[in-house]
This record gives sequence, structure tokens and C-alpha cells, in this order.
Amino acid sequence: MLTLAAIALLLILGRATTGVYADYQWYAALGAASVWRSQTLISLALRLSSGLLASAFVFANLYGVRRSLVSLVLPRRVANIEIGEEIPGTYLVGAAVLLSLVLGAFLTLPNTSWMSWLLSRRGVPFGESDPYFEADLGFYVYWLPFENSVYVWALIAVLVVAAVVIFLYALTPSLRWERGSLYVSHYVRRHLIALGCLVMLLMAWSYRLDAYKILLAGSGPDGLFTFVDHRADIPVSLWMSIITVGADFVVLFFGWTGQLRVAVIALGALLVIALGARQLSPAIARHFAPVSDAALRERPYAQVHVDYTRRAYALDRIQATDSVAFASVADAAGAVSVWDPLPIEQSLERGQELDGVARGVGWSALPDRLTAIVVTGPSEQGMVLDADASVASARDASWSATRVQANASGENGEPVLAAMPGSNISSASRALPPVLIFDSVPGYALVVDSTGSVAAPALNSTLARLSHGWSLQNFRLLSLDRPDVRVVTRRGVKQRIEAVAPFFLQGASVLPVVAADSLFWTVELYAASSYYPLSQRVTIGDIDYGYFRHAATAVVNAHTGRVWLVADRTVGPIAKSWIEIFPSLFSRPDQLPRGVLESLPPPVDGVRIQAGLLAHFGMRGDSSWMGRLPWNAGADSAIHAGSATLFATTRGTTACSQAVLDSTDRLAGVVVGTGGRSGDVYWIALTTPGPRWNSSLDALRRALDSTADMPRDARLHFGDVRAVPVAHRIVLIQPAYEWKSDAPPSLAGVAVARDTLVTTGRSLAAALGVAPPPSADTLPATPADFRARVALLYDRMHAALQHGDWAAFGRAYQTLGRLLAQPDQ
Repeated sequence: MLTLAAIALLLILGRATTGVYADYQWYAALGAASVWRSQTLISLALRLSSGLLASAFVFANLYGVRRSLVSLVLPRRVANIEIGEEIPGTYLVGAAVLLSLVLGAFLTLPNTSWMSWLLSRRGVPFGESDPYFEADLGFYVYWLPFENSVYVWALIAVLVVAAVVIFLYALTPSLRWERGSLYVSHYVRRHLIALGCLVMLLMAWSYRLDAYKILLAGSGPDGLFTFVDHRADIPVSLWMSIITVGADFVVLFFGWTGQLRVAVIALGALLVIALGARQLSPAIARHFAPVSDAALRERPYAQVHVDYTRRAYALDRIQATDSVAFASVADAAGAVSVWDPLPIEQSLERGQELDGVARGVGWSALPDRLTAIVVTGPSEQGMVLDADASVASARDASWSATRVQANASGENGEPVLAAMPGSNISSASRALPPVLIFDSVPGYALVVDSTGSVAAPALNSTLARLSHGWSLQNFRLLSLDRPDVRVVTRRGVKQRIEAVAPFFLQGASVLPVVAADSLFWTVELYAASSYYPLSQRVTIGDIDYGYFRHAATAVVNAHTGRVWLVADRTVGPIAKSWIEIFPSLFSRPDQLPRGVLESLPPPVDGVRIQAGLLAHFGMRGDSSWMGRLPWNAGADSAIHAGSATLFATTRGTTACSQAVLDSTDRLAGVVVGTGGRSGDVYWIALTTPGPRWNSSLDALRRALDSTADMPRDARLHFGDVRAVPVAHRIVLIQPAYEWKSDAPPSLAGVAVARDTLVTTGRSLAAALGVAPPPSADTLPATPADFRARVALLYDRMHAALQHGDWAAFGRAYQTLGRLLAQPDQ
């Protein structure tokens, strides 16, 4: 049994050791060894120190239990004779040491504590103090989370040890139930009083933490910090912390000397004071307030709440301008997609236009022109390796990118394919190199890479093969005799980014970008904190955050697995802290592959959160109205489950928009977020309130229902409503799809609402009542098409001159120059 136990322990330790080594090799291959060192070494130091402290604390208490035992006699039977055998004292001490080590191994700080500890030591100060404690906001964001985790660890350790001690004493005559009463020996009473006093000290610590946490979530509506919190709750928490420490010494002194009645009275008085102070202090604070009017009394606290919310969510960086608005509806006709991601994927899949499964929809933008890029790949089963898979099977499957005109459909409502840039006019698809990294793919892959382009550990040495074979439980890797074999793990996009940048919160969408004949995955990264004080709380998932700002964009090469983190031009203190801690982890914009930077999508999740807060608080200097976001995007739930639908700006970047309503549910404006390098957010407000949102949705649906010619076996599904800024107004655009169970979905029509006027058509241009935009192909198909496109640009330039719109003239002039610069077919 000892031999088997030793072998099992050796196997466990071996797998853990090889796993650590293989993990380091993975981080080193991605150029993120500094993240591995910080995470591993700091976590190890914190867990060792907390485990040793917990073990020492457990042993001190167990040794105290051991001292209370004169001897431990266990019955032992020899033949028919029962003999009492005394356990040696050294065995009892050894058992106490062993149990201490076991409990100490469990009573350690959590693995995520390394990030809090690192920020508490190297976090960039905010340079701003709260108005109540006058502490830098970095104290709340950096230090308070780590202190709170240490407090929770200490509380759990003391409670667990107290439970173990009481259980062990209950096995001895020193603590027993006798003749209807509890008998506690003098020694045990002192031990339990000492543990109780430790619990009281932790209670005092919790009062101190509560005083600061009141700034995180006050007693007002939506967690608003109020006058009562300031004048009653915070002073009560601070005073209770001091009073509890004083009562703790009273209880310890009188309980240790055997005067239990005094100790009980002190403890009861503490509880009465705590309950009375919590209940009476708010009424006393309101009664003696210098301002009797409640609304006037809460006004400065509400203003502080608004100011801190604007800084926490970067609302002050939103630009109030309509520079990204379209000059006319004709400009918007080719820039807004009438296809939602899910319908366009299923239409191409069921129509057998795609050879494989759609893996995502990206967007490519030119000035006033948007096209969709549908990425196609094989099923997951074709990419997962098992123990018997060959080395080359991971790169067999074909991937491709198909370009689709986002603003058009065919005669039967099917998507219209467009030529890929640089390819023949008849080629709408482009083959992509083998893809190793894509969303939600399990398992690992083995690839042969002699150029060293794949970001993965090489299995060129016996140590590397042994470590990865042991950690992956595939010892067939030891027999690999091919050179330049690399093992690719963490093949999921979000999984890979989470390992490289665990300190950032990832956006919901994984959007593809096709550039330079390669596929890249992009994910937005946000710096978030639940400990930022005095701001509005926003729930994301199951966590309430008080700070949420876009920090960077993660770009993952789907073929090599390399990860680039591109930080924003202006970042907040939290993101700046991580940039200074791990400078090699972040890339300059010019280090990205060509064409990727311009194709970066906008921060969709951040724009929605900023729009919701902007609707509630307004822009700086204009917070008189209380608006909200539409609860209904207008789309059926199945369609709305897809990724965000974007549009192209006049600057040639993609953008997303979010409609904002005022307090009467009328359209007040739209928040627009742009992609590319800028990543700016704009607020475009209407001079006069628009129509009611629900009325507009009803009008759009009625118009689509009345004009759609639907077969009996088909259903009409509605897409998302696009709120597009056009010439000092907000145009609402909604597509509808004809959906059959046995046929690909097709575009049934498009409805456009301009104020109270609703028009429909089979295409966006028809619904807007303008000429169809030119084809999205890179090269004109015929000389007649070329002349038509030149004539259209000439008309735009002429109209711009008549209206004095030099910006529109310049855009048309640039587009004409690019068209003339195209090589002949």
C-alpha cells in the first residue's frame, strides 16, 4: 500500500510539474512569459504564505487541544481479553501536524488574488480623491479588493478552526452535556473565549470595510450614496469598529479570569449598541440635518453620483457632433446592411453557397459602402485531435471567406455575392490558409511548422515531448520522430485571450477580419471594477460593476495563434496600470498586419452601456431629462441572438449605433461608436423629439406585413431596427425575412421610417426612394457599369457644390480617384 501510494503521489506531482512546464512553454511561445511568471510566482507566494499561516494557526489550536488531554487510551482486544492501550504523545502531536497541513492546504487565498495584489502594489493612481474619506480612488479599486479577500480568508479560517476545535473537545470529557446542562472545563472555556475574541476582531475589521463599501452601493435608489449614508451609516460603521475592539478586550479579560457574567454583559451591550445604532442613526441624522428639505439635501450627493458615473464610464469622452452622420439618404443606401448576421449565414449555408459551416460574419467598409464577409470552416469534429490522430490531420480542412453585398438582395431575396478585392470579378470567395484557432473549439492540434510562425511550443526535445505528453495524457507524443512538430492548445479564441489577458473583461462578440489573405479574430477588451465608488452600478453577467471602460482590442491570428493587444489611444488608470506592468504584452498599431487596423470593429458592448448611462444622466451640462434605451430592438429573438449589425461611415470605418429615448419614449438621438484606430463614440441629438419608439416599431411591422407576399409555408421574421443618422434626423431601417423550414431564408422587404413617414421596398435603395448604389465589386463588370459609377459620383459632386457641402464633395472626389486608379481588367 505504501508503494502504491508513493507511485500515485509521484504521478500526481509529475503531472502537476509537467503541466506547469508545458504552461510556461505556451506563454513563452506567445511572448507572454511575463504574465505566466507574475501569475504563477505571485499566486504561489500568496498561497504558500496564506497556507503556512493557516497551518500555523490550526496547529496552535490543535496543540492546545492536545495539551488538554492527559492521555488517550484506545481499547485493544487480544484473543478474548480487552486491553487499554495508551497512544504516545508524539503520535498525537504528529497527527496535529498532519491535520494542520491538510487544513492549511485548503485554507489558502484564491487563485485570482494575484491580480488584486499586483494592482495594490503597482496600480497607477487615479489622481482624484473621494470627497468623504479623501482617499485616492486607487485605494478602492486596487487595495480594497485585496483587503476584502484577505478578510474573507481569515474569517473562513477562524470559523473552520473553531468548528474543528469544538468537535474535538466534544470527544473529550472537557466538553460534554451532563444532567441537562453543558459542562465546559476551565481550560476549554479559555480556549473558546480566545477564538471568540478573534471572531470579534474580525467583526471590527468588517465594520471598517463596510464604511468604505457604503460608497460602492449606498442606500438610495440604484445604489445612490445619500445624506444618511454620509452622516449616519459611515460614522456608525467606524465607531462600531472601535467599540468592537474595546469590547473584545473586555470580553477577553473577564472571560479569561472566569468572570463570565461581565463578559456576557459586555457582549450583549455590544449587540444592543450595534442594532440600536443601525436603526436609530438614520432618523437622528435626518432630524438634525442642516437642510430640512429632502430633495435639496440629496442634491449634492446626486451631483457627485453623476460626476463619478461620467468618469467611470468615459461619458465625458463622448463627442456631441453629427460629423459621422450621412449627408443624404443616397449616401446611406450603400452603407447600411439590410442583412442581419444570422439570416445571411443560414441563407448561404442552406443555399449551398458555402462549403462548410459559417463561423462568423465580419464587415468591410469603404466610404459610404459596407460589405459582409462570411467566414466558412469545417465542423468542429474535423478539427479535434484524439490520441490516434495523425500530425497532418489538423490542417486538412478548408476555410474560405465569402464577400456579400450588405445592402442588396437578388430577385428572389437571396444574398448577392461580390468579388473579393484583388480577385477576378466572378470570384466571391477566397480560400484561406488552414485555421487552427476559432471560437469554442475543444482539444488540441499537432502541426508541422518549420518556419516557426505558429505560436505554440515545439516538440523537438525529449523534455518537451514528455511534459506535453504527460500533461495532455497522451504518451504517444513521446514517439514522435518528425521535426518541427508543434502542439497547439487553448484553441478557442476567448480561451486564448483569457489566458493572455485575464485582467480584462471580454466583449460578447468574436468578429472576423479578413486582411492580406489571412483570417483574424477580434474581441473587444474592457477594464472593469466592482470597487469604483459613488458611480452607477451596471450588471454584466452576474456581477455589478461601477467602472467599465474600453481598454484594448485583442486580435488573434487564426492561422498561427498569435495574439496582439492594441490599447486605446486614451486609457483609464486601470488599463494604464496593466500596460505599465506588462508593456511587452501590448502592440503598437503599426505592428499589426496590414489592413487589420482599419478593419477593427467598434466596441459594441461599450457603446450600449455608455448609451444607457447617457440616456439616464445626459451629457455634461444637460442632465435635466431622464431617458432610457429601447427595451425592444424590434427583432425576433432568434435573429437578435446574432452578432451586431454595423454600417459604414463616411470615413471608411465600420460603426454601430444605439437609439436613445427621452422620458416620454420619443426618439431623442443616437449614440454612434466607430471602429478602426480611432474607436470614438459620438452623440447625435435631435433638435426636436422624434416619434414614439413603440409607434415607430408598430408602423414598420405593419408596413412590412402589408407588403410582404408570403407563401403559406413561410413565416415572416423581423430583423434588428437600425437607427442611422442622416441629415439632422434619425432614420429607422428594419428588414424582414421570409423563413421556410426547408429553404434558405430570403429578404422579404425593407421598411424605412423617416419621422412619421414609412416606406417599404425590396431593397434599401427602393425603400429610401433613391437610385441603387453601384455594385460592391472592386472592379466594374462592364464599361457601361464603369460609366454609370462615374456619372453617379459626378452627380454627387454637383449636388454637393450646389449645397455648399464640401465634406460630401471631398468624399465623392476621393471615391472617384480610387475608381480611376483601379487597373484595367
